[in-house]
Amino acid sequence: MKVLTEPIGCTVTPPDASTHLRVCCTKFAPQNLNCRWRQKKDGASCAEEEKKMQNPFKKNCCDGLYNSFDVHFTSSCDNKCAHCIDTRFHGVGAAVPNVPEIVKTIVEHCNGYDDVLFLGGEPCLFLEELVSCIKELKNKTKLKLFVTTAVPKKCFDNRALFLELISLIDGINLSVQSHDEKIADEIRKTKSKYDRQSFYASLPKEKVRINLNIVKPYLYTRSDISDCIRHYDGMGFDEIKLSEIQHGKDCFVSFENTFDIKLPSPFYGGCQSFVELKNIIPGVKAKLLLKRSCFMCEKTLSASFMDGIKGLYKIFAPARNMYGVVYANGTLSKGWV
Repeated sequence: MKVLTEPIGCTVTPPDASTHLRVCCTKFAPQNLNCRWRQKKDGASCAEEEKKMQNPFKKNCCDGLYNSFDVHFTSSCDNKCAHCIDTRFHGVGAAVPNVPEIVKTIVEHCNGYDDVLFLGGEPCLFLEELVSCIKELKNKTKLKLFVTTAVPKKCFDNRALFLELISLIDGINLSVQSHDEKIADEIRKTKSKYDRQSFYASLPKEKVRINLNIVKPYLYTRSDISDCIRHYDGMGFDEIKLSEIQHGKDCFVSFENTFDIKLPSPFYGGCQSFVELKNIIPGVKAKLLLKRSCFMCEKTLSASFMDGIKGLYKIFAPARNMYGVVYANGTLSKGWV
């Protein structure tokens, strides 16, 4: 097992880039890409997550909120999303996951870590290997285990195995792109091969979160976002995550401005926060986890006075959490490469 020791450093964010990309003066911890979701196995609410976010100097991933591994399970993907992190990094050239090496790396370095997030590429293209890896980690560690997936057709074709995966892990993020499959296909840059909406509706709702991204010109207006959220709320999903992922004057869309609401500064007040939807989108019961961009990654935004105070604090008290990226061949890095 090879360990890469250099952090990834700063990344320039092109106009259509994902929120996964980091622009930072303090070498933000790369788990800024995938804000963790800790939902208890009994289906309890996100009170634990909200409690962790009370300290204004430790509210964001870049503040060192989590101790976690990202597992880049494969570089293969059946989609071609323009905002995908894999278009911005070279990786290690490993398409097929080496489960024994991945497990070995995590087990050997898990002291001080709390959880693991599997992503890619598309991890569920190797569904059998993913389930095997999850089972081994459950047997050998006490880490919480999460998966982010765009739900390829393999999940539909192997429904029983996909349901087994959901039953084994602590939470799964479904990156659905849109409730309108024509729009979702445009975002994914590929034609879907099965009835996704019926499949999503048939899944157990416990431990499953819907992930949506504000992507101009596909999903960015108030009416389209509201319709999309209502659609998945109507399916019975009780948590939805919505992320501002595009940057630049011509592409950035603020949820705050779109819905004409006022929220605390994302840098000081929390770039990910739970938003009550009942007064914003009437009739919606689901809880919204909103992931916003701050002035550190969006040039059209300005820093507030309290952002400056927090910035000074971070210089003298940098994040000291545990973070690592495990690649498909078992390589461990301090960040995405």
